[in-house]
Amino acid sequence: MWNGALAECVQPGMLRVAFSKTNKLRNVEMIFDAMGYCQQLERASGNEGSAQIIPNSLEMALAPNSEEARVITLAKAPFKIVSVNEIWTNLFGYTQLDVEGKDLSILNGERTNQETGTMSFENVGKGICAANTIIHYDSKGREFLDFMCSYPLSNLNNEVTHILHVCRELPAR
Repeated sequence: MWNGALAECVQPGMLRVAFSKTNKLRNVEMIFDAMGYCQQLERASGNEGSAQIIPNSLEMALAPNSEEARVITLAKAPFKIVSVNEIWTNLFGYTQLDVEGKDLSILNGERTNQETGTMSFENVGKGICAANTIIHYDSKGREFLDFMCSYPLSNLNNEVTHILHVCRELPAR
């Protein structure tokens, strides 16, 4: 409350400690519900429903989402498409069967700066988020400005295995 929040945030958790045979502390692990804490922070800030929670695992990214056009690719070049959601299909006109195993260059056309996307995907594959505004084309050849945010998705070993790309069509001038 002293820093302007609407409420205090409290997150219970667990503490796991390992000792050696001589009773010396070997390691300490703190475990808590990170998603629950993010939701508390969102409510405490007064922005409930407007804060974006970005998936960091393939399982989270594959969860149904009715607000964002999502495409998931592998994290290594040539960044082959693994999954698309219904909103992405509606935006680009391609189905899951049309694009699975292909790369995002299928969205490129005459006026697409093809180096922009590939360079940033390399960095996202190393764990660095990226955003680009790029000219893309839908399945019928319609050109539009696409604001694409790309996020690394990690496995339990903290290795980036996939990339989540969230696409949003920007209004024409």
